[in-house]
Amino acid sequence: MTLKELQGMIKEELESYMNEEEVDVDVDAGDVDADGAESGDDSEDVLRQIYDMLKDKFEGEEEAEDMDDMGDAEEADDMDEMDTMEEAKDEVEESVEETVEESTTDVHTQLQERFKKLANIVKG
Repeated sequence: MTLKELQGMIKEELESYMNEEEVDVDVDAGDVDADGAESGDDSEDVLRQIYDMLKDKFEGEEEAEDMDDMGDAEEADDMDEMDTMEEAKDEVEESVEETVEESTTDVHTQLQERFKKLANIVKG
């Protein structure tokens, strides 16, 4: 590419840029007030509705008492379940220990028998 070709391309781009139409944005004075809030904004009303809904949900006295009673019952059930799980865990541990002892004894006995056979072969 030569310098003249590059200058021609730049000239074309500049002319096309200069000939583009600008986008006209129409903004009225009533669209935004001095505080920056949009006109017709009733955010306080919306917040009040949300507050009232949450208040109704979380301030039910009867529901709160029922929840406390249910929480106590669930806590007792959890404690019983934990005790049962601990007992089951202890039983499993004992069973594993017995199985390990039995298998160790079996392996030990088998090794002794094997060594006796090998000793008899050497003697014989």
